[in-house]
Amino acid sequence: MRCSEAASQLQLYLDGRLPGERLPALESHLARCSHCRAELELLEEVVHHLESFQLVPEPEDLSQRIMERVALTPQQQPASIFAQLRPSPGELLAAALLATIASLGSLLTQPAVLRLLPLEGSPLIGLLASFTHLLQSMDATTLMLVCWVMGTFIGICITLLVAGEELRSRWLRAVWERLPVLH
Repeated sequence: MRCSEAASQLQLYLDGRLPGERLPALESHLARCSHCRAELELLEEVVHHLESFQLVPEPEDLSQRIMERVALTPQQQPASIFAQLRPSPGELLAAALLATIASLGSLLTQPAVLRLLPLEGSPLIGLLASFTHLLQSMDATTLMLVCWVMGTFIGICITLLVAGEELRSRWLRAVWERLPVLH
């Protein structure tokens, strides 16, 4: 028998709950292993000290006091994620507007989509074409910087829209306090 197996059986041995077929193997191991004997002696000492403790009687009204505290504790309903965010109609509208702009921006850069739309000569198509040409003429580093700045700005806007009025006002106040003041 290994020490790890013997150690797992020591408490059962002390409690008199070790099955009879395991008892000879454990006693044989304890006769040969001083480490496991020392651990058994330590457990016996702990059991002896625990048996010497006096039980403290519980108060007669303990159950009643616990139930009163439970009754006074406010019950919390698990809130859904949507209820926790509590977006206002304006915030929902702004999020939908940003999603629409992003979707239209992606769709209108596709030549196949542009051919299907009856927007020939439209100023929007000209603006979109010049913007697309500008993006294509940039080098990769500048394009990544522009995308990072725009993504960060849009991310901050969406976060502030979804965050709620209190968090938004705290953030804006913190930003305003850190702006340099010109005298």
